[in-house]
Amino acid sequence: MASRAEKKAQARAERIEFERRLAEAARRKQRLARLAGVAIVAVVVIVAAVVISSSHKTTVVKPDSPAAKTADTSVDSLLAGIPESGNNVLGKPSAPVTVTEFGDLECSACDDFAVASGVENRLITDEVRPGKVQLVYRSLSTATTNGPDPSVFPTQQAAALAAGLQQRAWYYIELFYHEQGEEDTTYVTEDYLDGLAKQVPGLNYSKWIADRNDPSLTAQVQSDESAAQEAGYDQTPTVVVKGPKGQAAPIVGVPTWSQLQSLIKKVS
Repeated sequence: MASRAEKKAQARAERIEFERRLAEAARRKQRLARLAGVAIVAVVVIVAAVVISSSHKTTVVKPDSPAAKTADTSVDSLLAGIPESGNNVLGKPSAPVTVTEFGDLECSACDDFAVASGVENRLITDEVRPGKVQLVYRSLSTATTNGPDPSVFPTQQAAALAAGLQQRAWYYIELFYHEQGEEDTTYVTEDYLDGLAKQVPGLNYSKWIADRNDPSLTAQVQSDESAAQEAGYDQTPTVVVKGPKGQAAPIVGVPTWSQLQSLIKKVS
């Protein structure tokens, strides 16, 4: 039986191939449109469906379980003492450089960026904590859209933003990534989202419950997606670096530390 890591890697590979085919279809459509001038061009794209067993679900991590406690310790060590502002910004507002992550909390590549590769953790430790960079999270549905329940995307994203109303968005985001289940499964339930909230240090749970129903949070998720679409972003993570010298070309996918550091220096 494949391990959890192997299953996540397989799901990620299938999603990347799905997105690659969509992008290739769009490019073909543009080429045909140019050749045909004003003629209407129909492009049919056939994509292999991923067969998912409805009975296959990951186990929800309980807030008081050993796995949850390990995640709590890691995330608290990473973020403690770093200020948050707005409901999605980590770091000092005076930081000269802004790194924006367009992400999907169910996206395993985003998990790789945040946890497995260590790149985002190093960004937080080396650049955000000293006040050189502020880190912004914005919503872009990819893995969730291609999963069994796309409708959960605004709910899960709003859950993180609701924590952000108490300056705890990044605790919620990081815990989600640390305890992320397998792509293409229905592990994101109310129990799962509630469990994450109960793990966030200093979070007023009752206020979080009430804030989740704020329609402005769903509107913010929709606004992020519209901005991503307008910019041509269609994969996660997409990482955008902006500073006093302008905005660098976005990094699509998981950047290396040297790539990210190079862009930060370029715009500083």
